[in-house]
Amino acid sequence: MNLDATSYGPLIKLVIALAVLAAIVLIVVFVAMPIFGARLSSGAPLFGSTPKAEAAPQTASPLNPILTNEVKTVQFGAGYGLPAAVVDPSVFGDEILFATGVSENACDRLVRLNPETGAFVNIAFPRINDTIRYPVESEDVILYADCKTDGGGSIVRLDKATGETAVLAEFALDAPKLMLEPPYAVWTERTAGSTAKLMVCDVASGELLTLAVLTRAAYADSAPSIKSGQVIYADADAQNLGSSLIRTVLLSDNSRWDFAAGTFVHDPKSAGDRWAYLSGNHDANSDLYISVGGGAAKRVAAGVIDFDITPSCVVFGRDETVYAYVFAEDKTYVISETGTNAQFVMAGGNYALWRDMSDTAQPLWKYLRVVG
Repeated sequence: MNLDATSYGPLIKLVIALAVLAAIVLIVVFVAMPIFGARLSSGAPLFGSTPKAEAAPQTASPLNPILTNEVKTVQFGAGYGLPAAVVDPSVFGDEILFATGVSENACDRLVRLNPETGAFVNIAFPRINDTIRYPVESEDVILYADCKTDGGGSIVRLDKATGETAVLAEFALDAPKLMLEPPYAVWTERTAGSTAKLMVCDVASGELLTLAVLTRAAYADSAPSIKSGQVIYADADAQNLGSSLIRTVLLSDNSRWDFAAGTFVHDPKSAGDRWAYLSGNHDANSDLYISVGGGAAKRVAAGVIDFDITPSCVVFGRDETVYAYVFAEDKTYVISETGTNAQFVMAGGNYALWRDMSDTAQPLWKYLRVVG
């Protein structure tokens, strides 16, 4: 039947068209629009397939170069080529110098260690007294204290080119720890129970100068430091009872100035524009402070037994562990092995050294390069 030929045909077509239109509207409102809205809010492309998401690359945490260097070991005692006593290491260039012998009171020679290869050479010379302590060296000379067992002795210069020795000074009591920055050597010489002289020696000429007289026991026990021609040492702050001054002397013209620490100072040590010192005498109450560029002192560790300073970091020991505070990062890292009894010995140049006392029957020296 032809609907167009009937009176009701157009009406039926209109109803069908309206039904189709209503269906399309319902599909758009209740199906298409929710799908479109969800895709729009997700940020996915409106047309075409969604590309597969790639996993974000994991960025490794920054690692200080100190921690990537290898900890090396020096074994001594019977069977290892070194006697039972290995004492007083110092660093010059890329080598480590120390005294050795059957005991600390009978060190009879010096040894120079190449820390990269582990090879060492013996340095022989005539001994005046009973034991050699605190050797330090420069390009041309080695200085050391040639000590008597019952106190006193001589500070001796060994010419590295000729092997000749010369006595630069005598001391009457405890062996002084020597610091050397050519052309000067610096040390504190005890003169009585509570007094000491701060001595400077021109190593080439042998000329001696008393830089200061320390009249209090706490400061007579405190070692000086020399860097960039400046000697620094601790003295009492007369304006602040119980606090100390770090006194600086520029040896080239004898100009002097003081830094008020605001706390007690022991063993101030310099690496040029940065200093470090303890607020106690190497015990559980000793805090470690630093000052950079003459700025206010900052405490970086508590309960520090001993420490040393290098151009890049301060290395210190506490709680049978050795740490390095890195100036550039203002962070402290553990550098001795976990679970060992590590006793800090010294740091200088590019190296830190400690004694591993985990086995007291066979103590070991450990050392680590502390720059990248």
